Amino acid sequence: MSFNYQMIRDKLADPRTDCAKLIQEMRDIEINLQNPYSEFFNAYRLIVLQAWDFVQKMDKDPLLKSIPLNELKRINKDFYSSLDPESGYDKCLANPDYANELYGLQMGRLIGACFSQAYGSRRHMINGNYVAVKAMLDIFFRLLEEADTPEYDKWLKIFKEESTKNQELLTTAAYAMRFCPEFDVYYRVVRDADLDDICYLYRYGVYLSKHDVKMAEFMRSYPSQELEAIAKYFVKCWVDGFVRSGKDYRNKRYANLMIPVGMEALGRIIIDELEKIGITTLVPLPHTIGINRQFGYDHRYDSALTLDREFMEASLNAMQKSLESLKDIIALQAGPLYLELFGETPFSPQVKSTTLKLSEEQQELFREQSARSGQLYYQYYKRDESSFSIIAFPSAEFGEKFPEIFADTLKINLLDSKRYAEIQQKIIDVLDTADYVHVKGKAGNETDIKVQMHKLKDPAHETLFENCVADVNIPVGEVFTSPMLKGTTGILHVEDIYLGSLRYYNLKIHFQDGWVTDYSCTNFRDPDEGKKYIHENLLLPYKSLPIGEFAIGTNTHAYQFAKKYDIMALLPILIIEKMGPHFAIGDTCYSHEEDLPHPSFVNGKEMIAVENEHSATRKEDPVNAYLMKHMDITLPYEMLQSIAAVDNNGVVTDIIRDGRFVIPGTEELNIPLEEMDS
Repeated sequence: MSFNYQMIRDKLADPRTDCAKLIQEMRDIEINLQNPYSEFFNAYRLIVLQAWDFVQKMDKDPLLKSIPLNELKRINKDFYSSLDPESGYDKCLANPDYANELYGLQMGRLIGACFSQAYGSRRHMINGNYVAVKAMLDIFFRLLEEADTPEYDKWLKIFKEESTKNQELLTTAAYAMRFCPEFDVYYRVVRDADLDDICYLYRYGVYLSKHDVKMAEFMRSYPSQELEAIAKYFVKCWVDGFVRSGKDYRNKRYANLMIPVGMEALGRIIIDELEKIGITTLVPLPHTIGINRQFGYDHRYDSALTLDREFMEASLNAMQKSLESLKDIIALQAGPLYLELFGETPFSPQVKSTTLKLSEEQQELFREQSARSGQLYYQYYKRDESSFSIIAFPSAEFGEKFPEIFADTLKINLLDSKRYAEIQQKIIDVLDTADYVHVKGKAGNETDIKVQMHKLKDPAHETLFENCVADVNIPVGEVFTSPMLKGTTGILHVEDIYLGSLRYYNLKIHFQDGWVTDYSCTNFRDPDEGKKYIHENLLLPYKSLPIGEFAIGTNTHAYQFAKKYDIMALLPILIIEKMGPHFAIGDTCYSHEEDLPHPSFVNGKEMIAVENEHSATRKEDPVNAYLMKHMDITLPYEMLQSIAAVDNNGVVTDIIRDGRFVIPGTEELNIPLEEMDS
């Protein structure tokens, strides 16, 4: 292959000697400025020195066998102490409010963004990315030279110059770490760590909570036969995703495995199962919730400091060159397997006026960059040749009931796909007669929306809905379509929901001919703040989004499970979307795969509802046809009065009425609901 892995490794490592010298200089200097900026430089220096000292320990002892566990805990706690929402964040320079208090709004935003990057130094060092570390050190020393008479414009110029240096190399490195087996830092932890020694978790360099450690201990002691059964099932579902869409994974070689920190015992068995079918596993940094979600929320738009037309074009140019250099390895990517957690403490962010925001011009640039980068990426990563699979398990944060919830989640995830496919087909047979589907909320819920269907030209051989079982989306239990936009009109109202880990109260979205026209929530006393919250977190960089999907969830066992433990609000969209009708705003489920055949695995009928009026413009205007967003919003059964198919003659056929499935042959779905009532 044309890509030279070792050359990239060498280039990333090349500045290490210079970094070592600069870090020693950073350690030796005394910073006693006669202004408040000394706090910034001393705090920045402390973070980098702590990162360096830890990585030096790892260099001498890569498996962290000689460092006592209590010492590793202390190092980890100290490194993240200033982000601790209970004891450090109020007076942390990464907190925009505090930075504003010290330096004013403009300079405070710049310093906050600059300081927040310092926390990435340890991850870059562990990955051997000393080009990125060198950029951080250069920012520090160049700003220090200007510290006696700090000027915002000069500091911003320095920040932009250093942040955008070596863009092509860093972009290539980021893709290589994702797609190339030679970049195996985290693979080696998951595959080879001594799971009986919990110290291995600290090799990731991320913040570890007590729940991460508890998960690792739980999984380590979990019966190996059951872990093997989970792994086999998960990989089988991944393979089924290929089979049911008429693709062949055997033409590929690699798959990314995304797992949470603490689930290494399961992760390594999944790796083994993939290797049995000829797939080499790539392991990115396992995910963890971190110490402070407010920190991430506060800095979600730090790109406002650098985003302009010149930066965007340079980024896209670097992306194109990087993808081109990696095209052979990207062509062998089969698609990821995601293992998610749910049940973490709910997060409702504090909205601050001091955070960076994208201007209207930058929002338009962001929209253009997202669209063009998506178009560019999918020229190399072929969605029509790849697949994915995703499954979720509870977090140890559930506490005493965690083992019980874990066991019941496993039951939900392993439900019989074949039986559900048979039942769901009866629902699809009715939906295929619909001109539109009418969804109405029960008393107190304002949902009232008509969803316009495509027209079947050949009902004997065509269908409008996908019969979705447990392959790409586990657990089993939904039928879905891409509705027409024109005619899809009404309001969707959900009383309490998490979307993208953020909570929304009384979320109301109004649609006219398939597009969002208005929206509100009651998270804030001021309705305008609610609108801003929705726009920034659901719509941005767009002012409106279309409906990309309409689905009906059928997994009443999952609903029973949620009510049993009173965890409805804590479930991931992966499970909750199977528990009622849901609507996705953004792209359709068939984005970049519209022109492939989509035969039903149940009866061979061709799924024809794969696009809408917006995505249909992809051949004439591919940059704007795809939105690179897809957010599912579910209306749970308890908020639902009815779902009905209405045909061209106005004949109404109920699918759900008063909280029960009423199509003959679907009575089995009501059993868990009736058990709850009794």
